[in-house]
Amino acid sequence: QVDWVETTDSHMFKVDVPGIRKEDIQLKVLDGDILQISGEWKGKSVEGTWHRLERPRGPFLGQFKLSDRFRAYKIRAEYENGVLSIVVPKKPARPAADSFRWPLSYY
Repeated sequence: QVDWVETTDSHMFKVDVPGIRKEDIQLKVLDGDILQISGEWKGKSVEGTWHRLERPRGPFLGQFKLSDRFRAYKIRAEYENGVLSIVVPKKPARPAADSFRWPLSYY
């Protein structure tokens, strides 16, 4: 389960990954604008007659297309109590071309 909110200065994600060690989670930026979150639940197999099996098993993968205005090198991630929190800072917005003010030099 993923919550994703975009604010004026960042994208913020909360990802539920209970039972996964942080070493088993990977974050990647693909093609310059896709955040990929992947990993694998590595549960121990128990022999016997299973009556119910609801907890996640195996690999997972999520990809999220972001705007091209973010700073990949400033991505922050924290993992606590089975929740991965990710903050992807945006680059400052570029002013419109007609709003530039060029300093003039007089000779």
